[in-house]
Amino acid sequence: MTENPGGTPPRDDEPATPPPPAGAYPPPPGYGQQQMYGQQPPYGQQPPYGQQQPYGQQPPYGQPPYGPPHPQQYGAPTGGTGVGEAFSWGWTKFTQNVGPFLLGVLAYLAVIVAVSVVLSIAIIGGSVASVDPATQELRDGAGFGLVFGYLLVLAVVLLLTAFMQAGVTRASLEVADGRRVEVGTFFRFENLGSVLLAALLVGLGTGIGSLLFVLPGLVFAFFAQFTLFFVIDKRLSPVDAIKASFTLVYRNVGTVVLLFLGVYAANLVGSALCGVGQLVSFPVGLLATTWMYRRLQAEPVAP
Repeated sequence: MTENPGGTPPRDDEPATPPPPAGAYPPPPGYGQQQMYGQQPPYGQQPPYGQQQPYGQQPPYGQPPYGPPHPQQYGAPTGGTGVGEAFSWGWTKFTQNVGPFLLGVLAYLAVIVAVSVVLSIAIIGGSVASVDPATQELRDGAGFGLVFGYLLVLAVVLLLTAFMQAGVTRASLEVADGRRVEVGTFFRFENLGSVLLAALLVGLGTGIGSLLFVLPGLVFAFFAQFTLFFVIDKRLSPVDAIKASFTLVYRNVGTVVLLFLGVYAANLVGSALCGVGQLVSFPVGLLATTWMYRRLQAEPVAP
């Protein structure tokens, strides 16, 4: 019997394990044995408890790497953001929810028309009463009151239009999340103050820019088109929502230009059909914009 210093002597009736042939992998360690330092576990298995991956090596396929995920940045470009796919999704979701969308938009339009008619009748009645019977001319100060009245009507119409856009935006986000949409969805806001302030800021920026040869107002409206989405969906403040919209558009300007032109063309065609076509083009355009808003941020959209 040969000597085996420092180890357990083999039994006489148990042959010694022969060494592996050249080029072959050694057998896996038995129960209670540690793997050699720096040796990687077999494919698809985790290293033993307490042992880390060898430095510089990736974890096995299908297992997430160690460490927290990277924070999401607004405007990170992603694949699969075609404008045609956006409008296809928007049309499909509109036809699947045609009842709530039509009733919601019609309800807003009915309120807008009713308020406009009532205010216009009041203004016309006041202007008639301000006519001097002798000269058949308006009395002093009546002209200012008439202009103020029409500006008031315009402001109310713009405010109600902002409500309608915010309502359809909220419903579109619900559709993108795969939730059921009802008529009440169009009139339910959890941060109404921020929504109105954001709409006011975007309207002022667009209006002031339009006074400067129209183009600046169009550019501002283009970059701020996702503002209400960030206010309603992410609960951002109006100013932060405008900044986030500018960032998202700036980093995906080519795709968003095509979307902007597509929505404008759809609404133009809808207006040409005696305005009735906008009952379809307006919600479909906002649904397409919702799809693009989510996909540009690599967020899921309900199929």
